[in-house]
Amino acid sequence: MILKQICIPLLALFFLACQSMPNEFVLVDNMGKATIYLPENTSGPVKMAIGDLISDVEKITGKRLEITDKAGQASSQLSIFNMAVDAQLKEALLMVPALDTLKGKWETYVVQNIEVGGQKKLLVVGSDERATLFGVYHFIEEYLGVDPAYYWSGLEPKKQDRLAWHEVNIAQNGPTFKFRGWFINDEDLLTEWVHGGGTRKIDYPYYSQVVAPEVITRVLETMLRLRFNLVIPASFVDIRNPAEERLVAEASKRGLFVSMHHVEPMGVSAFGYQNYWKEKGEEPLFSFYSEPEKITETWREYATRWAKYTNVIWQVGLRGIADRPMWMADPGVPQSDAERGAIISDAIRAQSKIIDTLDRRDNPIMSTTLWAEGAGLNQEGHLTFPDSVLIIFSDNSPGWKWQRDFYETKRDPANRYGVYYHHQLWGSGPHLVQAVPVGQTYKMFKKAVEYGSSDYAVMNVSNVREFILGIEASAAMLYSMDAFHSDEFLQNWFRDHFGEAGENVREAYQRFFDSYQIHQKTGTPFLLDGQTRSYGRRLLNRLKMQFNEPGQYRQVLAQEAKKTAVQTWGSRYLSDMHPARGMPPHELIPSLQRQIRSLEGLEDSIDQVEGRLRGDTLQFFRVNLKAQHHILLGLNRWLEAVIQARFAADEGNIKAAHMHLERAVQSLEGIAEAKSMASQGGKWQHWYRGDRKMDLSGMENLTKSTLTALSGQGQ
Repeated sequence: MILKQICIPLLALFFLACQSMPNEFVLVDNMGKATIYLPENTSGPVKMAIGDLISDVEKITGKRLEITDKAGQASSQLSIFNMAVDAQLKEALLMVPALDTLKGKWETYVVQNIEVGGQKKLLVVGSDERATLFGVYHFIEEYLGVDPAYYWSGLEPKKQDRLAWHEVNIAQNGPTFKFRGWFINDEDLLTEWVHGGGTRKIDYPYYSQVVAPEVITRVLETMLRLRFNLVIPASFVDIRNPAEERLVAEASKRGLFVSMHHVEPMGVSAFGYQNYWKEKGEEPLFSFYSEPEKITETWREYATRWAKYTNVIWQVGLRGIADRPMWMADPGVPQSDAERGAIISDAIRAQSKIIDTLDRRDNPIMSTTLWAEGAGLNQEGHLTFPDSVLIIFSDNSPGWKWQRDFYETKRDPANRYGVYYHHQLWGSGPHLVQAVPVGQTYKMFKKAVEYGSSDYAVMNVSNVREFILGIEASAAMLYSMDAFHSDEFLQNWFRDHFGEAGENVREAYQRFFDSYQIHQKTGTPFLLDGQTRSYGRRLLNRLKMQFNEPGQYRQVLAQEAKKTAVQTWGSRYLSDMHPARGMPPHELIPSLQRQIRSLEGLEDSIDQVEGRLRGDTLQFFRVNLKAQHHILLGLNRWLEAVIQARFAADEGNIKAAHMHLERAVQSLEGIAEAKSMASQGGKWQHWYRGDRKMDLSGMENLTKSTLTALSGQGQ
């Protein structure tokens, strides 16, 4: 569905050549440079893309392309034309017939050099505004050699005196996935890495600041360079806070669609709701069931503010506080799944009516994300949706497999379907250390296409920097699934990023991904960084209780021995997310030790590869693989030592338990060295300042305090 508010006239960009050799287009050489012609009515997002092009050319050549609003005044120009006025492009259309077929297409573009009247031109034609942006950025990547994620990888383009090509030819059909985006979620590092973003009004321990303007600008630029068109710009955005609204405004200014976290339908999270009513001197329950009038009033207030932005994809649904089910915020909510599903379905109908009255578009875009209990209730047939709503299925968190409702839900032609995919998920991980290999991501998105769910794909990318490989691969496959081949992509990616050492680096990455242990029952990894952290923290807290409060410890053991298994919402709907949670230590430790041995066996290969790299490529390798390898290995060694301490304590061997906990502390000190490695180089020195999710310093403090408690027992 193409909406009239976002359909703009077909745009075209032209480079007129500088002096050149026969059949060669020259952008910059020692004889001169191209001039850019931009009409007064050029859209803001296109101007910003041209600004990035100018910056890139200057980085490479030292020469800055100039802009003029006078067509034909310079011997060499980059020009933007309204293709609806065919007379202006008559000659180009005759020479490139494919251009005429772009009309009415979604995000389709052509980049080609031609000769008209003796003048050589480089033609970039997009079927709409974003297509034009993507054509520019595709040219920048492929022909100027600029890494789309250069800001995060640190890989700057090579210096050149001359930019010239005998043939430029890019023909990009429309994307496989219509909407393709990032969810900036669990963004603890981004929020405190650079100060100045403003204060968040949120009763939640993990966030106190808003991502700084210069940081969100780089996030959005990277997205566009990778041809993504949709962003959820933060967790729990409160648009009534000007500092947080700026995130939405910046995304809209760059031409991106903007949407909302599934825990904040209509832009209202529980935290925003509480802020809104506190200002009125009230503290009503956060519940559509018990307080429907107050919830509806808040939805309308927030939707009025969101509706100012023309590229909104509304999130509809009903969640509770801090990404929990809605019934956890109101104990009075009915207990049956059918009744709960009916409440959520009623809320979605009420939300869609508000959207229809406030959104100025003929057909506002609405989506609902079936994560956790949403997937379960949908699977059981308890949810209903208005026509045309985008129904978004979720993976198991992290992105390893789709949930049952993805496979068993009959696709209704009245609706459209998409997917929510995790490169990152705090709690279980991955968070500080990447884990999902490119081949697995490809299998997942390929399934989405096969099951008619390619209208939308949003990826949880957290702090961005840790997941560059997965993000860049996903960008390529989401835009053109048929043209994507994992092996070919990886070969090119490692060659482009690491040169002659590319194949050796690729082998090291593959061994790193292969080190993860796969749970026999769920078929998912179960020793990711977050899983390791949470398992170890539970053991340490139990050890502290065992030594500091032995009476309470015995009571806990007795209660656990008596009670039957009680299924919580997490274990019911997200069991694949953390399959080792209930696994006894003696069952977990063999897999843990295998993973440790695999990671230890990779150390020599990492050192050998490191010796072959220099400069930016060396630093990127250290940040993107070596430091992450050391963090994961340190966490695994820490957990192994904590488990051994638990075994020793249960046997009454206090001396051995003490020794193992000392080893656990040493393992965490090794992680500190890895963090230091990834914080080298100017702007990155405070990268881990906001580490509140994994909270590595808190893990170290807990380990040391447990060691202190153990020391008081005598040896």
